[in-house]
Amino acid sequence: MARFGLVALRLRGAALFTAGLGLLAACHGAESARPIAAARPLDPTLPCKADEVREYFCDDLLPLSSSRPAPEPFDNCPATTDIRHASFKAVGRIAAFDQSFTEYTRRRVPPGHSCCYGWCSQVKIADPSLASPAACRDANGLRESFCMRELEGGTSLPAPAPFDRCPAALKPPEVVAFAAPNSALFDASQTAQRRRDKQLADCCYGWCSITPAGTVLKTQPKTK
Repeated sequence: MARFGLVALRLRGAALFTAGLGLLAACHGAESARPIAAARPLDPTLPCKADEVREYFCDDLLPLSSSRPAPEPFDNCPATTDIRHASFKAVGRIAAFDQSFTEYTRRRVPPGHSCCYGWCSQVKIADPSLASPAACRDANGLRESFCMRELEGGTSLPAPAPFDRCPAALKPPEVVAFAAPNSALFDASQTAQRRRDKQLADCCYGWCSITPAGTVLKTQPKTK
């Protein structure tokens, strides 16, 4: 009888141990299922979500060594840096080294020492019906434009294909405009030209601002 009691105790202990492992696995699974967005402020290399644009910052004056370098042959670049010169409100807190944009910049700006960093920012999507093209017919109308990278996560208000990763309209950032309207329309012609010239998948927007009376607006000569 004592032998059977010992076997029963061992079986009960094994069952309790198995149940404990199951509970631990369930808790771990719940932790791993947390949304990616919760970790993104600490990991700026994750993809941007819908209606978020990836912005970039490049610097030639960073230190030539770092305690946390980017992968070779870019190990003279720190792996992360502070966000600088953002056009829109940044989602996270730091910018991560971006190898592809660094390679692109070094090819275009020799001798090629730039280190480039990227992060996600929230784009201000606008109602296209609020755009006011009448300002461009005003004598004091000043044509302005703004270009940004196409949205890798897509947008809730897409422009017609093949530019459907570009919002149909947005509120331009104040820091890049003489006067930022509430709504600027997507400019397919300027977008196509910029993609040809810069080889970047950008989205461009145009509008006109009314300058103060008496302002002299000079037009640039057309280049062939």
